[in-house]
Amino acid sequence: MRKFNLRFLLPTKKFLMLSSLVILCGLILSLSLRGLPGNPNGETLNSSVWQGDGPFELSPERGRFALLYTLVENHSFQFPDAIGKFAIPDVAVSKGKYVSLFAPLLSFVAIPGYVIGKYFGASQVGTFAMISVVALLNVILLRLIAIRLGADSIAATIASLVFLFGTPAFSYAVTLYQHHLSTFLILLSIYALLKSNKAWSLIVVFFVCALAIPLDYPNLFFMFPISIFALGRIISFESIKSKLSVRINLFKLLTPLVMILPILFFLWFNQASYGNPFQLSGTLPSARHLLDNVSGNPNTSTQLQALSTSNRSDTALKFFQTRYLLNGFYIHFVSPDRGVIYYAPVVLFGIIGFFLSLRKNVQMTPLLASIVGANILLYSMWGDPYGGWAFGSRYLIPAYAILSIFIALFLTYWRKSVMFLAGFLLVAFYSIAVNTLGAITTNAIPPQVEVLNLEKLSGLVQKYTYAKNWDILVAGHSKSFVYQTFLKNYLSAIQFYQILIVSIFIFVGGLISYYYAHNNKGE
Repeated sequence: MRKFNLRFLLPTKKFLMLSSLVILCGLILSLSLRGLPGNPNGETLNSSVWQGDGPFELSPERGRFALLYTLVENHSFQFPDAIGKFAIPDVAVSKGKYVSLFAPLLSFVAIPGYVIGKYFGASQVGTFAMISVVALLNVILLRLIAIRLGADSIAATIASLVFLFGTPAFSYAVTLYQHHLSTFLILLSIYALLKSNKAWSLIVVFFVCALAIPLDYPNLFFMFPISIFALGRIISFESIKSKLSVRINLFKLLTPLVMILPILFFLWFNQASYGNPFQLSGTLPSARHLLDNVSGNPNTSTQLQALSTSNRSDTALKFFQTRYLLNGFYIHFVSPDRGVIYYAPVVLFGIIGFFLSLRKNVQMTPLLASIVGANILLYSMWGDPYGGWAFGSRYLIPAYAILSIFIALFLTYWRKSVMFLAGFLLVAFYSIAVNTLGAITTNAIPPQVEVLNLEKLSGLVQKYTYAKNWDILVAGHSKSFVYQTFLKNYLSAIQFYQILIVSIFIFVGGLISYYYAHNNKGE
C-alpha cells in the first residue's frame, strides 16, 4: 500500500518564527492601544475626558482626527466651529473657514479604522488601531529587508522587535501620528528595490515617493535618495572600449509617470480645502487666537475673513535653519528630555552594524545611510527639534527603523560573541522598559526649555523625562484602552506594565539565548 508523506503539511521554522513575531507584536499593541469606548461627536470631543485626560492629549492627534471626523461625518474639508475648537492650535483659516494645518493623507488612511470602530461603538479606538496595523507591517518589512541584506532570520526578528518596543516608535504606534506611515512608505520602497530589478518595482517606488509628500512634507527629503537610486535603474552607464556608453530603458523611463496620481490627489485636496491647489497648509495663518471666542461672537466671520486674507511671510523652508544644527544634535542624541542615549540607546548598536556593513560591502548600505542622515540633519535644523510635548525624539522614528536593519546585521556578524550579545540584551531590556512605560501612559512630556515657565505657572515641580511617565503609572493611571475598559478593577497599572515588559523580555531574551546556543553548538 502506498504511503503518503505528510511532512510537507508541518509548518516550517521560518513560518513559525514569522507567525510568532506577528502574534506577539499584535497582542502587545492591542493591549497598549490608547483609547476610550464610545463614538465622540463635535461637542464631546472638547471635554477633558477625550482631551487632556483622554486619548487626544496633544494637538497633532486632535488635528488629524478633526480632519478625518469632518470628512466622514460632515462630508466637508472645512471644520464646523466645535471641531475647529477641538483642533486648536493646529487649525488654519482659509476664505473665512477653519481648515486643517496638517498634510491630509494620514486622515484618509485612518478612515476605515474609524468606520469599523464606530460600528462597534469605539470610533477613536478603531482610528488609532490603524496606526498599530501599520506599525506591525513595519516590523514585517524590517525583517524581510534585513534578511535580504544578509542578516540571519533570528537576528532580523530580534532587530524588528527592538525597533517596535525598544524605541519611541512604540509610543507612536498606539496613537494617531504620521511617523509609522512615513516609515512604512520608506521601507516599502526599499523592499521593492531589493525584491526586483523589473519595472514593477520602480512603479511602486515612484508612486510611494510621491504619496509620501501629502502624508508629511519633510518626507520629500527622505524619499529623495530613494528616487535617485531608482532613477539609476532607468539610466545606466557602461565603459566600452574606453568610451562611456549610456543606456536608457524606454519602458522603465515611463515609470515615474505614476507620480502624477498622488500629486493630483494632493492638488485636489488643497483646492477643496484652501481654494488653491498650490497652497501648503503650513503657510496658512493660524486661527489659534480666535477659536476661544468662536461661539456666540457676531464678529467672528468678519475677523476670520480678515485673517484669512492677510499676508504671511513664512514659507515651509524657513522652518529649517542651519544655525539650529548643533542644538538639534544635542536634543536628539544627548538631552535628557529627548536624547537617544536616554530613550533608545539600543539603536546605537546599529551604528556598529553600519560600519561592519560598509566593510563587507552590503548592498544599499550607502542608500540606507543617506536616509538616516537626511532624517537627522533635517530635524536638527528644525526650529522645534523637541517635537513639541513628546516622548523621546519622535522625529527620528524612520532613522530608528533603518538603524534596526543594521542591528540585525550587527547581531549576525557577532552571533558567536557572548560578550556582545549579553551587552546588547541588557541595553535592549532597558530600552524596552523605558518605551513600554511611555506607550501605556503619555506622550505629553514637556521639553526642558519649558519647565521653568511651567513651574512658575503651576507652583509645582515639573518633570521633563520619562520620570513623569513613571509617576503617572505609580498613581494608577494608564491610557491603554484594554486596561481602562477591562482590567482596571483586577490589576494595578504597575502590574499591567510588568506583564507587558516581562512578556517582551521573555520573547527577546529567549530568542537571543537560542540564537547564541544555535550558533555555538559543538564548540
